[in-house]
Amino acid sequence: MGIENLREYLEEAYKTIVGIPDRKTRGGGGGDTGDAVKLRDGWADIEIVARIKESYFKIAKKKQIAVAIKILQLLGMARIDFKTIDLDVKFTRNKNDNLQTKAQAYSTLHGTKTLDPADSLEICDMTTDVVEVIDRGKKYWEEVAEKNLELQKKTQETLKQDNNAENNAENNQNKAKENSAYKSTTYNNNMNKISEKHNKKQEK
Repeated sequence: MGIENLREYLEEAYKTIVGIPDRKTRGGGGGDTGDAVKLRDGWADIEIVARIKESYFKIAKKKQIAVAIKILQLLGMARIDFKTIDLDVKFTRNKNDNLQTKAQAYSTLHGTKTLDPADSLEICDMTTDVVEVIDRGKKYWEEVAEKNLELQKKTQETLKQDNNAENNAENNQNKAKENSAYKSTTYNNNMNKISEKHNKKQEK
């Protein structure tokens, strides 16, 4: 019995140190959900372990890149002043867990208008490439703004053309009415003159 307890203790200890989540089915019910389960069962620890390991991978990768840069410099295919400090190594990992809570936290932080969007994304841990995501988003919304501006200009031009067409039609109608009135007045004047001449003849 003592050996069994020691084995379980060592197993739990190495899982805690390495950061392996506990997949055991817990009995007795309980209302823990979401972040509470992640913290209780060690799912949050695995993220910390991954971040620590990433730093070692980056150091090794930069050493490898430094050798490649040196070879390219000797071959004249890279600038002499180019160094590994001028670039960054990034590892893409899935950050979609608990996305709703992260999105709400980001919205709250961004709504304070005190933090840069990149800092808000980094705090919420929504992506491993904050700068690239921000740049893509900025480019996208600039394109959307340009399209909306072009659409507004086209709409205004269309309305202007419609107004000009309406004004031209109204002017044509007014000219037609004026011409009709002029013709009617001319006709009446001519008829009056003819009638006066006829009356004078009869008086003679």
